[in-house]
Amino acid sequence: MEAAFGAAFFFAWSITCARRSSFHHGVDFANLLRISIAFVTIGAVALIAGQPLLFPGWPWLLLGGAIGLGVGDIASFHSLIRIGAGLALLVMQTLAAPFALLLEYLVLGHAPTGAQMVAAAVILTGVALALGSRPVGDPRHWRTGIALSILAAFGQACGAVSTPMAKAACVAAHVEMPDGWTQGFLRIVGGLPIVLGFVLWNTRREGLLAQVRRPYAGWRARGWALMNGLSGPGIGVACYQWALSTRPAAVVLSIVAMSPLLALLFQWGVEGQRPGARVWVGGGIAVAGVILLRNS
Repeated sequence: MEAAFGAAFFFAWSITCARRSSFHHGVDFANLLRISIAFVTIGAVALIAGQPLLFPGWPWLLLGGAIGLGVGDIASFHSLIRIGAGLALLVMQTLAAPFALLLEYLVLGHAPTGAQMVAAAVILTGVALALGSRPVGDPRHWRTGIALSILAAFGQACGAVSTPMAKAACVAAHVEMPDGWTQGFLRIVGGLPIVLGFVLWNTRREGLLAQVRRPYAGWRARGWALMNGLSGPGIGVACYQWALSTRPAAVVLSIVAMSPLLALLFQWGVEGQRPGARVWVGGGIAVAGVILLRNS
């Protein structure tokens, strides 16, 4: 369970880093930098670990990465600029758990227990109370942002369910599942070509570097990009894969659903945006749900 909390922490910090990196580099280039940095760093760790990349079930992790880190991350980055980080994360994290629950039932034929579902519902209720507010703005942008967030949630759920599929293949072949670093690297390998292809297509007219802010902030901008790549698809995904190897996807996603609350706290520290009373009340309910989940 600690791995799921680690994933929530690093995913939340990654969102803050993504906001700052997108400010300096533009949305598409920031996303490409993020997954490229993760590919190099996590790939190096996986190589040092020396565990095999080709094992029973590895295609499931590639597919999960293509849908989750590829399609899902593209949708999430573009939803952030339309409806804001709070609402986008709320939709993504809360809908990912029921999507995963449905997918696990359809594909694997099992679902969390009743007690786990109640605890997950308490967590999601707390997150919704803390972050559930419709922003003021162009309704067309709001609808597009919500649709992209739902797509990102589905991608995240698909990526999550791919891990128990890979684990089931390893069990059937009597082979031990590799560690979270190796699993995370395979997901990055699956997602990188999708992100690269989309970014090159989306920037084909103006150029890849057209959205980079001038004058360039140098090491400050590079630092945010580096932390974004390490914390989200790097360490965060490794913790995420570790958690998914030991717990049902719907339970893990319910814990990771707390990351929007953590992200608001990080934004308070980094950008000075202080959360209101609604965030504290929702956070208390979410923490109570986590306690229930740990004891279920």
